[in-house]
This record gives sequence, structure tokens and C-alpha cells, in this order.
Amino acid sequence: MAQGFSLLQAITDALDGLGIATCTFDDEDRAILWNCSFIELFPEHASHVHVGEPYRDNLRRFYQSRLSPDEMHAIEQYIEDGIARHRAQQRPFTFEHRGELLWANAVTLPGIGRMRIWRADPNRNQPAGSLTAPSGLSSLAIDSTTLFDYVADGVMVTSPAGRIVFVNRPFVVMYRFTNRTDATGITLEDAYRNAWAGLEKTNLDVFTKGLSRLTENQRFSGAPFEIPLPNEHYSLVTEKRSEDGNGYFLHVDITSLKRQQHQLTLTEQRLRESEALLKATLERMEQGIVMINAERIVEVCNRRAIELLGLPAELMASRPTLDEVFAYQNAINEFADEPESAGDFLGEVSMLDQPHRYDRGRPNGRVIEVDSVPIAGGGVLRTYTDITERKKHEERIHHIARHDALTTLVTRRVFLDCLDEAIDVAQRRGQMFAVHYLDFDRFKPINDQFGHPVGDEALALLAKRMRSLARESDVVGRLGGDEFGILQPHVERHDGALRLARRLIEGVSQPFNVQGHDIQLSASVGIALYPAAGTDATTLLRHADAAMYKAKAAGRNGVHLFDAEQPPSMGKSS
Repeated sequence: MAQGFSLLQAITDALDGLGIATCTFDDEDRAILWNCSFIELFPEHASHVHVGEPYRDNLRRFYQSRLSPDEMHAIEQYIEDGIARHRAQQRPFTFEHRGELLWANAVTLPGIGRMRIWRADPNRNQPAGSLTAPSGLSSLAIDSTTLFDYVADGVMVTSPAGRIVFVNRPFVVMYRFTNRTDATGITLEDAYRNAWAGLEKTNLDVFTKGLSRLTENQRFSGAPFEIPLPNEHYSLVTEKRSEDGNGYFLHVDITSLKRQQHQLTLTEQRLRESEALLKATLERMEQGIVMINAERIVEVCNRRAIELLGLPAELMASRPTLDEVFAYQNAINEFADEPESAGDFLGEVSMLDQPHRYDRGRPNGRVIEVDSVPIAGGGVLRTYTDITERKKHEERIHHIARHDALTTLVTRRVFLDCLDEAIDVAQRRGQMFAVHYLDFDRFKPINDQFGHPVGDEALALLAKRMRSLARESDVVGRLGGDEFGILQPHVERHDGALRLARRLIEGVSQPFNVQGHDIQLSASVGIALYPAAGTDATTLLRHADAAMYKAKAAGRNGVHLFDAEQPPSMGKSS
């Protein structure tokens, strides 16, 4: 009887694992065994059902939870009908309980009593009462272990001597037996050898290691262990022994799990290889790379970024927050001359979730292009590119486009643009400024006498003199040939304009030597004052040019102020 009850317990546990509820009663209709699924389907029995409880009391709780107050008068009749059905039931039926359709059956257990079986209906779309029991369940008997064949895993029971007394169908298939009888009376080691029969040589190393593992682990009852089976299959074996020495084994096919683990191992290996390759690539890049996650932590910072940004390698290896990086940079005055860039790098919310690009000058004179791209899920990827040489090249091109190649002074077009800007400023502030138009007297004979190379060198030298005679805020430009313009901003009176014109005339008249030739020139200057002489660039320049010609007509080597009250010319005539 004890061995039969142990098997009944195993059946009850196995059905519990399948979500099938059971409650077994003895020949006098007293509860003797139930599982967790039974309590889950009928929670009204929780903490109430006990060994020896009459089925009548069990039914009373059941109907008390189902009947309405108007139906309670008939509860005793419901109980009597339930007991009769329990004792005579031969076919399964369905009923609804707590909003769920249940399938129910009762099975006679010779020498014990009856087992009631319930499970949630898997065919919910079928009308109530139309279900049929799974094949084999309706004829369960204690000496017929058909129920174990519905368990997905292999079940094996051994005697105290370690000989197999029972196996289920999954075990037969797993260990390559023809039927249950072939597996009875042998040991687990014999079953293992049977599974490998004729296949040992195909993978002798795996077979041998599996056999050794099986022998070793059978010394420790209850410790799960894996054994390999042919065709790269695996079984996880768990043993539990009863007090009488019988062994209850569960053989779980973990082939899929092992394959997943193997695939995971391969994936992890590939990831490690990819990570190593990525790391090597990042470290060899000429572009700095920084990745900041959604929590503003610097996850990645390659060698080039550390070099370009002047950051300590130890700090960046510690996965610092963006605020910690900024605190370091702020401490070394990294952003002393770049307040806006400092805010950008600190990473306002808008800067972390929107693409943006800007150039940042570093204290060491380098110019870094910062490009930020948001990462899906939060965070940002930033690249840092050293564009110092590119910027210098762009500045050179920009300078060439704006400056005369011979004299390095601004071109006529740039000079006119500067005049437009000066007019805007003067209009807003109510200021006055002067435009000087300078032409060298009798410059053409130098080209004719000494050649154009000498003339060009002379112009370049004279341009340098004019630049040195003008103020830092003055704009000196070559307007064409030997004609030059000077924009003199912030002139409060015409006296200031005349003083600059005198300095220019005196300065350019100093003799100089070019390629062995002693040269001395004079200049005529015309002045137009804003706004008296005009309120647009073209008019101002035209009037200054006209004033310059009046200075020449007055004898050259002098200055004339357009439409001024002062005498029209000064200085010596040539």
C-alpha cells in the first residue's frame, strides 16, 4: 500500500505540473490527497480541506460559493446529487465555475477509492457538455500508469537495489527502448548504454565523459546532473528517494536549452570579437568618438577624443557623468573664451535629443568640429574632428577673396561693403565718418621708366605705409591701379579727416628704393564726409573721387574736402 500511495503522490504531482487539478478520496469518500491546481481552481477549499474530510463537507463549501440566497434552500439536494455523481460517474462532463469552463471526470482507483480530475477547458468555443476527455484519462487505474505518458519528460522509478521498476513512454523514446518491458529490471547505466548502443564510436569522447558523469553523480542522490545522448541530445536527471529506498527520477530533455546555450555562447563570442574589433577601430580612428547614454554617463570615449579634448584618460575610463567631465574642463578654464560651446558640451536637453554641429576653439589654438547625433532610446553620439588646418585654409581662401593680391589691402567690393556697414552704424548712432580717395601723382612714368615689376613693388610698399599711417579701426583698400580708399569711422569734425589726409600725404612722399632705383612720389587726396557728402556708399565714393581730382587740379600733393567751408586745397603744387 505504501508503494502504491507513493506512486499516487507522483501521479498527483505530475498532473499538477500539467495544470490538471486532482483530489483523491478513499472508499468512504474521505479526502486523502490533492494538489495545488485543485486549490487554484477551487479557492473556497484553501485552508479548509484536510485529510479525512468527508466529501460531503467538500461539496457543501463548493455549493455555498455558487448558490444564490434563493437557491440555498436546495443545497442538501445538490450535495446528495453530487455524491451520487461522484460514485457513479463514468464519463467526463463540463461546467462553469467562477467564470471559467471546467472539464471534470472521476477515476476509480482499485484498493484506494476514487480520484476526481478537473482542468480548464482548452476548447472554450465549444458548447458546454460537448467535450471529450483526453485519450486514456477516462480509464485511469493505479496499475495502469498511462497518466505518466502525458508528462512531457521521462519518468523512471527504481527499487532500493537501483533496478528500474517503471518508466513512462517519454523515457522509452529518450533512451531508445522498444517498449517499457525492455527497460525494466536494469540500471540507469544500462539504459544510458542502450541509448548509445551502436553509436558509441561516432562520438566516443562524449559517450565516455557522459558515462563517467553518470557514475559519479549517482553517488549523490538528489543532485541534478546532465548526461549526453546520441545526435547531440541531452537529458537533465533529477532523483528523489523515498524512505523505503525507492528512487524517483525525472529525465528532462534539455536539448533545445543546450542548443540555445551553445548559440548564446557563439553569439557572445562573436559579440566579444566584434567589440574587440570595434574597440580597435575606435582607437585607430583620427576622429574622436564619445557616446553618452540617457543618464548622461559617458559610455565610450576613444583615444582620439581624449587627445583632442585634453581630457585625463583615468577620468574617461571611470565612465564619468557629463557633468563631471564639464566640471573638470571648467576647472582648467577650457571654456574661458567659448561660453556658448561650454553650454553645448554640458548638454542641455535640447542638445541631447536634437542633431547639432558647431565649431569650438580650444585654448591651445586648435579648432574642433563637434557633431552630435541623438541615439534611439536616449543619449547622444558625438564626434570630434580636428579642423584647424581646414579652418586656416578656409581663412586663407577667404582672405584672398577679400584682399588685393599685390598690396594685401581689401578689394574695391569689400571696401564698398564696409562703407555700407559704416552707414548702418552711423545712422543708428547719429555719427559722422570720412571717406578718403587717394591717387599717386605721376605714377605711370615709374612703370614706363623702370618696368611694371618695379611699379608693383612700389605700390606694395606704399600700401604698407598707408596701412601703418591709418588707425587700427580704419579700412584701407585698393580701388584700382594706383588709386586707394580709406574709410575713417567715428570722425567728430572735419579736422580729424584733414589730419589723417596730411599724415598720408607726408608719409607716402618719403623717398624709398626699389631694386636699386630711388623713388619719391606725391599723392592727392579727396575727402567726403557722411552724411553731408552723401548717405550711400556709391555717392560717398564718387564725391571723394571728385574731391581728389580737385586736389590734383589745384597743383597735386594736396587734399580737398568735398563741399566744405575750408579752403579747397592745401600744400604745394607740383
